[in-house]
Amino acid sequence: MMNLRNISIKNKLVLMQVFTSAFVLVLCIAAFVLIDIKGFKDRKMVSSIAIAQVVGFNSVSALEFLDNAAAKKILSELAVQNDILNASILDKKGHVFASYTKQGANPKFRFVVPAMDQKSFLFTNKNLFVYSKIKKDNKTIGLVCINFELSELNKIKMDVLRLGIVLLIVGIGLAFLIAMIIKKYISKPLLNLVTVIQQIKDTGDYKTRMVVEGKDEISILSLGLNNMLENIEKRDNEVAQSKEQLNNQNTLLQSVIQNMGDGLIVADENRKFILWNAAGERIIGIGPMDIPIERWAQTYGFFMPDTKTIFNTDELPLVKALNGEEVDNMEIFIQNYKKPEGLSVVVTARPLKNPAGGITGGVLVIHDITERKTSENEIKKLNEELEQKVTERTAQLAEAIETLRKSEEKYREIVENISDVVHTSDYKGYFTYINPACKKLTGYTQNEIIGKHFSEIVAPEWRDRVAEFYFNQFKNKIDETLFSFPILTKSREEKWVEQTVMQLREGNRITGHKSIMRDITERKAAEQKLKESEGQLQTIFNEAPDALIVINDEGIIIRWNPQAEKTFGWSLVEAIGKPMRDLIIPEKYRDEHTKGFKNFLITGEGPIINKTIEITALNKKNEEFDIELTVSPATILGKYIFIAFIKDISLRKKMENEKKEADKLVHLNELKLKLILENIGEGIIVTDNQKRIVLSNHMAEEIIGIKQDATAPTTLDWSTKYELYYPDEKTIFPAQNLPLEKALKGESTDDVEIIIEDSETKAKKRVIISGRPIIDENNYVIAAVANIKDITYYKELEVALEESEQKYRKLIGFKKG
Repeated sequence: MMNLRNISIKNKLVLMQVFTSAFVLVLCIAAFVLIDIKGFKDRKMVSSIAIAQVVGFNSVSALEFLDNAAAKKILSELAVQNDILNASILDKKGHVFASYTKQGANPKFRFVVPAMDQKSFLFTNKNLFVYSKIKKDNKTIGLVCINFELSELNKIKMDVLRLGIVLLIVGIGLAFLIAMIIKKYISKPLLNLVTVIQQIKDTGDYKTRMVVEGKDEISILSLGLNNMLENIEKRDNEVAQSKEQLNNQNTLLQSVIQNMGDGLIVADENRKFILWNAAGERIIGIGPMDIPIERWAQTYGFFMPDTKTIFNTDELPLVKALNGEEVDNMEIFIQNYKKPEGLSVVVTARPLKNPAGGITGGVLVIHDITERKTSENEIKKLNEELEQKVTERTAQLAEAIETLRKSEEKYREIVENISDVVHTSDYKGYFTYINPACKKLTGYTQNEIIGKHFSEIVAPEWRDRVAEFYFNQFKNKIDETLFSFPILTKSREEKWVEQTVMQLREGNRITGHKSIMRDITERKAAEQKLKESEGQLQTIFNEAPDALIVINDEGIIIRWNPQAEKTFGWSLVEAIGKPMRDLIIPEKYRDEHTKGFKNFLITGEGPIINKTIEITALNKKNEEFDIELTVSPATILGKYIFIAFIKDISLRKKMENEKKEADKLVHLNELKLKLILENIGEGIIVTDNQKRIVLSNHMAEEIIGIKQDATAPTTLDWSTKYELYYPDEKTIFPAQNLPLEKALKGESTDDVEIIIEDSETKAKKRVIISGRPIIDENNYVIAAVANIKDITYYKELEVALEESEQKYRKLIGFKKG
């Protein structure tokens, strides 16, 4: 059996034209046959009932006086009607009073007398039975029964059927020829459309446009395709701009990170280093290496502050952060083959968490305090020497005092010339000493600041927090602390400082504090910029209108934005850490995806990289749907990540398909409506509220000579062409009472009989007109429809029947009283 799907559009059009024409012709032929049969039956019924009534009227006297001979004579007059087989006159008891049988007919035929409330006629396949009551003074005294044969009806059926077959063959032939001629005007634009779409699919060039040559539906579709291509091209340009902005943000972020004074190290949840800035490599001496976590301390040389005890793996700050803990200001001594002299650092570590609270990595900030430790060690060494000198014997006191003086001078020289602010205070927090560096940091001279309380230079909103921190140090007798907070300078400028505070004791009694304060304003600003940049990037990622998915070089999903959750149905927790291949790629594409992925990692080239393609994807319900996909690669620490931009276009695809089907249905319905209107036996006219014809059929034109003009609207005005009369043909019928005029005022009118006389030819027609308004949803009349039926022929038949009745009356001797 031929598969219609595989036939070309040209041949489909020919088949559709021929099949539709054949189908409509068959319907029309069937309608004509039925109409002719009904017309014959109606005419036959009217004339037959009239004959029966005439016979019944003339049989009143015969029945009344029981004159059987007179009744038979009346029935014998029916011999002039060749189609009458049998006729009987029954008395009021239903007995046969007189009968007539056509020569050659069945003389034993008996009528079945119907009930009085049934119809006065009965059609069978071959006969028509007519019954007419015989009345006198409104009393039934008998019944006339006549049996007509219907051989003429069979002849009409065969003649119309033969004519219909001829018309069907001729119509199919003409439809085939017409379809062959016009198919190129439909199929050629369609083929051009298919060629352009295939070209766009193969090249991905959305600058290609359809050449529009007409104004038909295909031309409209071509214009729509051109508009869609313009929108796609515009969207691609916008996506490119967004990518450029994103790259600029990433560049700025990387620049900030790489130019930080403190080391910054970031590891993912798999304990792999994903970020290691230049300061981190400078401080540690070694960059990131792909080594197990158990070897971190040994390889990088992480020792306890005693410089001898190496850290346990679980005690490393970054490991704690990866386990969900926060670490503040932990001191570490670093010594490795790149840093054989060793250095002291203070580290802060924090875990990185996703919106669901899951740990996705850890960040470590390293601050080099070697210089500070050197100063502290120097001070400590001097203090030890001082204590040693004090304990020496009295004889060496003078020498010890001199040595102490020199040591103090050396200490003061060191303290007063370093860039950090060194100060001492009593146990209540009042300054007792501060070095000259205070002028640069705070704007106050030494004399201005000594004697002030420490809290006076702290920013007001931080005073309670700073006081609580140092109260805890005092209360818990913590020897040394490191704390960051903002201060206000003499010019009311806010600066951030990092302060190390050591307690001074005499025995168990705290007598004061020795502190080193460092300006970290620039570092804080850099950290804030970094935080803002990360927030902006995350906002862009979360607020993106399309689904954004980021995978690493192993194909594992590491980023999954909210739109991806909506598109695929998988939540962030369900998607992160899963292979994208198994989660959203249909099984038929998985092997191809794996090959292309591996090939890109080796060659740096891929068939879909940095291109926008349309393909199907898989959602959580295991349903395939259409998407638009763009994949862009990026590198972090020498490793690839891939960013997928995905848009769900299934709704757009569905709407495009539904629109095509709807257009076909609309066109088909228009053809059906036109065929129906052109093949019904009544005239149809539809006008708008300005009386302009918007729809009419050929029967309306045939009856009243007015038709719809396709180029200019025709106004329906009966008075310019016809004179209008009531059925008496004398009284003028007002034009404002026409059903169509009333319909435009909102009134419905049924079957108004009117005589229309052509003003030029004086030809008259008798018509029946009905009118109905067409009302919109706001109850306003927007149009009117009129049905027009020409009954001139039927009226002529009535006149002919009346003349026939007069003839029969004369034949049977009826005289007017």
